[in-house]
Amino acid sequence: MWYTGRSPGCADLDDVFPSSGSVGLAVSTDGVHWRRGAGLIEGARGPQRALDVGKCLGPNGDWWWFDTCHLSAGDVQILSSSSVSSGEGVYWMFYAGGSFEQAALPAGLSQSSLDEDGPEQEGLRLRPGLAMSQDGRNWARIEAEHHTGALFDVGAAGEWDELFVGGPQVVAAGPRDMRMYYHSFDRQQQRFRVGVATSPDGFKWTKRGKPIFEGGSAPDDFDCRGAAARCVVRDIDSKRYFMFYEGVGADGGRSIGVAVSDDGLSGWQRCPQPVLAGSGREGGWDAADVGCPWAVSMAGGKWRLYYSGRAQRGGGGWGGVGLARSDEAALSFQGAPTRFERHQWPAPTSGSA
Repeated sequence: MWYTGRSPGCADLDDVFPSSGSVGLAVSTDGVHWRRGAGLIEGARGPQRALDVGKCLGPNGDWWWFDTCHLSAGDVQILSSSSVSSGEGVYWMFYAGGSFEQAALPAGLSQSSLDEDGPEQEGLRLRPGLAMSQDGRNWARIEAEHHTGALFDVGAAGEWDELFVGGPQVVAAGPRDMRMYYHSFDRQQQRFRVGVATSPDGFKWTKRGKPIFEGGSAPDDFDCRGAAARCVVRDIDSKRYFMFYEGVGADGGRSIGVAVSDDGLSGWQRCPQPVLAGSGREGGWDAADVGCPWAVSMAGGKWRLYYSGRAQRGGGGWGGVGLARSDEAALSFQGAPTRFERHQWPAPTSGSA
């Protein structure tokens, strides 16, 4: 599992990009119990290599790059390409990075100040990047055509994605048909929206222009402020596209919703209720907000949903990564699961003195 975590130096970004900072690697034999590292990947060899975990990619030290301030993992896949000199597939990491370029904080973006414009702030101008690795631990950035090394730029002034390109996630829809789903914050509409860029090879990308999805529109919808981080998966059985997304509510709170499309580009139909919300448990690590969904299709039509959570509503970093499983007894929405049950950890046993 490649995940994003921040050091205390990036804490001022938590109201906009929770926990963005560096990328870490954790490993598991069952997808439930995970081992993480507190420091850098050590480069171990032999039997210890499988247990070599920790920070694997941090901010860039070259001042002209787009990711000098902070970065967050969007997607990691094993892909092959005629442009890569390798006899087998390599790891491709699509990520978002921000520099120390300043940008004005618009109303509606910061979770702690939803209705007021904020000051100029560093790190807001996220752009998408690509890094490659042969082992998933040691990464090399790929310098793309944009002058900052990014795969492509944010939108022009007045466009819906002028502020940032966040959470790049790639789906290989067919031969020479790679799709990068991303989100941004529309300054004019004051809501989060999802867009897509396409590429024949994963290196050169073309944005489709208008957003393809933006959540609900009614004031009491759980996602009335839009759709942010998301995971698009093509269902094995129906061949339809499921989008599990982070819905942003009227108060800035986060929950996870699902939408369905026949072609993954248009006609998205959203389920009116979230599939996972804050647990509401007193003292629970995910009591208030859940977001950053990542869905995995399992055998027998079952799904696993990995997600981030936090204990308090209204901003701050994510408190950890959780796991929920689809409830087979619940009704589906156009074939997509509509309810997930959190994984229940065994209660700790107390020993005698």
